[in-house]
Amino acid sequence: MAGIRALQRRVKRIESARKPRPSPIVILCGSFDAFADEVYADVEAGKLAGDFLRILDHLREWDEGMVWALAYAR
Repeated sequence: MAGIRALQRRVKRIESARKPRPSPIVILCGSFDAFADEVYADVEAGKLAGDFLRILDHLREWDEGMVWALAYAR
């Protein structure tokens, strides 16, 4: 019976390790869209340069492409 419980714990660990982890942006802001709204507001207010919107596009690609998962793997 102890062997079965150990196997169950091991399977649970493997399954939780396979779940996708959120990006740092999602962790800090709750969602990427919330972060984008803040960025757009800061660009409109003149706090950020308009070129930052290109950076935002690349960050969105990274978020959708799950590039952050590679950072967690290291």
